[in-house]
Amino acid sequence: MMSGTSADGVDLVLASIDGCGKNTKCEILMTGEYEYPAALRKKILDAMKPDALMREVCSLDFELGEFFAERVNDFTSSRKIDEIDCISSHGQTVYHNPNGYHPCTLQIGDGDIIASRTGIITLSDFRVKDIAAGGEGAPLVPYVDYILYANGLESIALNNLGGISNVTYIPKDASEDKIVAFDTGPANALIDLAALKYFNLPFDRNGEISAKGKIDQKLFEMLKEKEMPYIQRVPPKSTGKEVYNIDYIPDAKVDPVNLMRTLVEFTAWSIWESYKIHIIPCGLDRVVLTGGGAMNRALVKSLRNYFEKIRVDIAQDWRWREAKAFAILGNELLCGNSANNPKATGAKRLTMLGKISLP
Repeated sequence: MMSGTSADGVDLVLASIDGCGKNTKCEILMTGEYEYPAALRKKILDAMKPDALMREVCSLDFELGEFFAERVNDFTSSRKIDEIDCISSHGQTVYHNPNGYHPCTLQIGDGDIIASRTGIITLSDFRVKDIAAGGEGAPLVPYVDYILYANGLESIALNNLGGISNVTYIPKDASEDKIVAFDTGPANALIDLAALKYFNLPFDRNGEISAKGKIDQKLFEMLKEKEMPYIQRVPPKSTGKEVYNIDYIPDAKVDPVNLMRTLVEFTAWSIWESYKIHIIPCGLDRVVLTGGGAMNRALVKSLRNYFEKIRVDIAQDWRWREAKAFAILGNELLCGNSANNPKATGAKRLTMLGKISLP
């Protein structure tokens, strides 16, 4: 069960998993997606703001746990699923600051609430243990990407376009310690904020608004200059909506449609620039896009323009990659295996990820 930084809803996959580690075989049997009701989404977005009140975030932690549990119960009853071994829930990230004075991260939607309301063992809080081990708590998907996608035929980059853009780069014939993974910066985060503020839409469906605009060069250059210090930082590194919020966009008098187009171009540029510095010098044959941003045609077109001769594909399971990944991470916890990648997160050691809540 996965809810990403776009905070638009929760994805559920019913997965059948056999084995663990490199012997893992995972088959998705059924899928479901549930949007957050408008009032609940507003609470989540408010919880991400710097002035969020602790008492409201605490209450939301329990409310979201109830929502997740209800969705699981809806999912299983509507599909007549008789038995589930466990629930693996990422939760909803509302704050992520692994580089602060006290490194921390917070995913809400309490696992004990989910377990109590569903009667099913629930695995949650996957990021905390990596931070306790000195890492950034992100990205965690690279461990799964290596299990599922490493091969001897091509060097591949798997790029998830959620609220934040994160990449797993797997060189041809690589061992696990050779993969590179990090957050490149924004994906949908800034585009969604502008869509909500100027068009009262949760996102720019298919990039239809963006495609009608023109790039404002002055704003584009301002954003590039602002982003360059993060792009130049050597991985491991991660970021989030505590950076890419409405305050990130300079107060420039730009037509809203042109603003959307400029944000799309800036997002594509930031991804390309990160690859150009940290990935392409190592050799790259193909980029595979997943996440909601893969459906933004304007964004995908801009990315393909930047990458030129490097093939950019959209994964067949683009919608479910992260939910599937956390199903596998949950399986690794039950098998007693470490599942972080210290090279990707900066952790000082390998560690098991997640907490177990009994019904």
